[in-house]
Amino acid sequence: MTDKTSENSFQHLLWIISLITCILQVCVVNKAYGQQYSWEEFVEKISVDEYDEYDYLTPLLEDLTELHEHPFNLNTATKEELEQLPFLTDEDVEEILAYVYRYGPLQSLGELKLIARLDYQTAQFLGLFVYVAPPGEKSKRIKWKDLWKYGHQELMTRLDIPLYKREGFIMPEEDVLRENPNKVYLGNGLYHNIRYAYRYKGKLFWGLTMEKDAGEPFGSYGNKVYDAYSFHFLLKDCGILRTLALGDYRLNFGEGLVVNTDFSFGKSGFWNMNKKTTPVKKFSSTSETSFFRGMAGTVGVGPVEVSVFYSYLPVDATLKKDGNISSLKTDGLHRTLSEVSKKHNVTEQSAGGDITWNARHFSAGMLMFYQHFSKSFSKGEQKYRQYYPEGKNFMNASLHYRLHYDKFLFAGETAFSNTYQGWATLNKLSYRFSHRYSIMALYRLFAYQYVGLRGNSFSESGMVKNESGVYVSLEASPLNELKLYAYFDYFYFPWVKFATPHTSDGYEMTVQADWVPDKRWNASGRYQLKRKERYGHPYLYHKLKAQVQCMFADSWNVRMFGRYTQVSDLGGTHVSGYMAGGIVRWTEKKNRVSLSLSGVCFDSEDYKAPMSFYEPSLLYAFSFMTLYGRGIRAALTGRWNISGRWMLMLKYGMTDYWDRDVIGEGLQRINSSCKNDLSFLLRYKF
Repeated sequence: MTDKTSENSFQHLLWIISLITCILQVCVVNKAYGQQYSWEEFVEKISVDEYDEYDYLTPLLEDLTELHEHPFNLNTATKEELEQLPFLTDEDVEEILAYVYRYGPLQSLGELKLIARLDYQTAQFLGLFVYVAPPGEKSKRIKWKDLWKYGHQELMTRLDIPLYKREGFIMPEEDVLRENPNKVYLGNGLYHNIRYAYRYKGKLFWGLTMEKDAGEPFGSYGNKVYDAYSFHFLLKDCGILRTLALGDYRLNFGEGLVVNTDFSFGKSGFWNMNKKTTPVKKFSSTSETSFFRGMAGTVGVGPVEVSVFYSYLPVDATLKKDGNISSLKTDGLHRTLSEVSKKHNVTEQSAGGDITWNARHFSAGMLMFYQHFSKSFSKGEQKYRQYYPEGKNFMNASLHYRLHYDKFLFAGETAFSNTYQGWATLNKLSYRFSHRYSIMALYRLFAYQYVGLRGNSFSESGMVKNESGVYVSLEASPLNELKLYAYFDYFYFPWVKFATPHTSDGYEMTVQADWVPDKRWNASGRYQLKRKERYGHPYLYHKLKAQVQCMFADSWNVRMFGRYTQVSDLGGTHVSGYMAGGIVRWTEKKNRVSLSLSGVCFDSEDYKAPMSFYEPSLLYAFSFMTLYGRGIRAALTGRWNISGRWMLMLKYGMTDYWDRDVIGEGLQRINSSCKNDLSFLLRYKF
C-alpha cells in the first residue's frame, strides 16, 4: 500500500473509533445490569474463521433460531431437549437435570450460576433458548383433538431488493444474445421466499417452504411459480416410534463418514464435539442441498434402536458430452439457460438402515447405505480425479461406537466403500479433569480410495477423502471470569489434489481467551497460525481477532472488534489486511422495538487475505460478510413486534469500495463502487 493510501485508511479508522467512543459517552449508566448476551453475538461466536463455506451452518442456525424463537421451560426440560444445544456437554446436561431434581424447580435463570459445571458464558447462552416457569403438567401423548387448539403456526415471507443492477440484468444486443444466450439472467433481481410452519409441543412438526433466488425466473422456464419447494413432516416420541419423517429430512449417523447432511463440527472450542447425534431430523431450510426426500424413521425397543430410510431426490449435475456426470451442482442457482438445463437432470435414490445398541456407558451400531444415480459418474483422465466416483451404484458400510464412563469418553467410526475398496476411520478420546479443565485428541485417516458422496465429518479439506491428521485441544477455566481454549491440528494429503500435483501437508494452531471481569463487560481474543498449500505453493496465515463488549443498561449494548490477517509465502512476500468496527444494539424496554447498527472499515491488500465477520440480519437469514480491498460496510437492522401475532423486520445495507470503480465480474458485475440492499421480513403467528 502507498503512504497516501495508508494515511486515508488510518483517518477512516479514527473516524469510526471516534463515532463509537461518542456513543459510549452519551450512554448513561443508571445501575448495574447483568450482562445479557444477544442472539447476534451467539451467531457471531459460531461464525469463526475456519468455516469457509457458511452454507454448512445454515441448517444448524435455522434449528437454533427456531429454538430461540420458541424456547422451552427449563423446569420441564428433557435430556433430549437439552441435547439439541450444541454448546452443552453431556455432563452439563446431567448437572442441569440433577439440579432441578435435587432442589426443585428454578425460580429464575439466575440460579444457573449455582451449577458449578456451567461457566458464565454457557449459562448466558443457555438463557437464549430456555425460560423458567412452574412445571405444570406435561403430556407424553399427542391428543389429536388438541392439534388445532394448542398447535403453533406461523406464516413468514422475506423480500430482498437490490438498489443496483448487475450485468446479468442488462439486456445485451440481439446479435450478442444470439451468439451467447447465457449473457443474461432469465428472472428479475428480487429474492423472495414464503415459509409456513406448524409445531405442537415439540412433538409434531410440518411445514412448506417456497423460494426464488435473484435472477431466477418466476413462473416460467419450467418453474411452477417458485424455483424451489420443500415440504417436511416430523413426528417425535410416540411410543416406540422415536422419529418419523416424511418429505424432506436430514440424516446423521456416527461421525458422519458415511451419511451426514446435518452440521459438521469444526475446530472451534465453542462446540461440544463429543455430543451424541440425532439420527433423523426435519429439513426446513431454504437451502437446496444437503437433504433427503422420502421417508425415514427410528424405532426404539429397550436398548435397541433401529433406523431405516428411503429417498428419491432430483439433483443438479454438470454432464459431459457423452451424458455422464462430471460433477454434482450444489449451489441451487437456476438463473441462466445453462443453469436451467442442469436443473434436476439426474435422480438420486438412497436407501439404508442403522441398528444401534445403547447401554448406560456404551453404545455401538452398524450402518448400511446404498445409492443409485440415473446416470453414471465419469472420473475423467486427470490424475487428481483418478479416485473420484465412477459408475451409477455406490455402497457404504460402517461401525460406530461410543464409550462414556465418568470423566472419560472414547468415540469413533470406521467405514468402507465398495468403490475402489477404500476405507476411512475417525476416533476421538477426551478426558475432563474437572469442570474447569479438559483435553481431547482426535485422529482421522481417510484413504484416497474412499468414496462417500453423503459423508461430512471433521476434516481440513471439507471431504471424507484423501486426508489424515491429528488434532489436540485443551480447555481451561482457571478463574470463573476467564475461559481459555487452544488446539493444534496437523493434516496430510497422501494423494494429489486439484492444482497441487504432489502430496502435501500443513498445520493449524489457535489460542483463544474469553474474559468476563464483571456483569457489564466482556472481552475476547483469538490468534490463529496456519500453514497450508494453495495451488502448489505453501502459505503461512496469521489471523488476530480482538473484541470488547459493554452493556450500559437493559436497553443498550455496544460491541467493538478488530481483526488482522497476514498471509506470506516461503519467499518472504506477504499481503495483509485489517478490519475495525462495532455494533450498537438498542432494545425498547417492553421489547417491542429493537435496532442494530453495525459498521466496519476494512483494508485488505489482496483476495488472499480476506476479512470476514457476521452482521445482524433478518430472522432465519445469516449475513456472513467476506470482504477484501478497501472500503466500509454499514447496516441498519430493525425489528418491530407490532402485536402478539405480527412482527416486521427490515434491513438496509451499504458497501462502499474506495479502491475500485466496479464490483464483481461476469454477470455479477456492478458498474459502481457502491452497492445498497434493502430487505423486509413479515411474520404472522396464529
